[in-house]
Amino acid sequence: MAQLTERDAEKLPPEQATALVRVIDLRATWDGLLADKHEKTGMSDLHARQKANDAYQAALREYAARFRTAAVPEPTHAVPDRLAAWCRTLRVVFARAESGSAVAVLGKVYRLADRIAERLSREQVARTPAPDLTGAVRELDAVIAWCEALAPPTPLLRRTKDEAA
Repeated sequence: MAQLTERDAEKLPPEQATALVRVIDLRATWDGLLADKHEKTGMSDLHARQKANDAYQAALREYAARFRTAAVPEPTHAVPDRLAAWCRTLRVVFARAESGSAVAVLGKVYRLADRIAERLSREQVARTPAPDLTGAVRELDAVIAWCEALAPPTPLLRRTKDEAA
C-alpha cells in the first residue's frame, strides 16, 4: 500500500478519513503491544499481540477493499522532520474524520518522539491528554512544533556573481 501524504489526506471524504482513523489506531495498538513485548512474555501477552494484529489486518483488508486507491500514513524513520511530516498527515486525517479514537496513535507518536529525544539527548515532548480527535490534533501540533525546534536550520545558499546579475 502506498504512503499517504498530507496533500492526499486533504482530499479524503469524511467517511474514508473515519475508516482510516480506525486502521491507523488498530495498527498503533498492535505496535504498542510489540513495543511492550520485552516486558511481557507470557502466553496471554502473545495472544493479545496476535489478536491485535488480526484486528489490524482485517481492518486494513476491509479499508483497502472499500477504498481501492487507499494509502495509509506510516512513519518512515524516527527523525524529527519525518516524524513531523507523519504528524501533519495524521492531523489532516483526524480533522477530516467524523469520529474515532487516537489514543493508541498518540502513544505511537510519543514513543517515536521519545526515541528521537533520547538519541539526540533532548527533552521529551510535553504530553497533554486528548480525549477526542480534536484534542489529538492539538497534541499533534505540539509534537510538530517540538520536531521543528529540533530540526537543523536550513543553510542559506550563496548566490554566485552570475546569479546576482
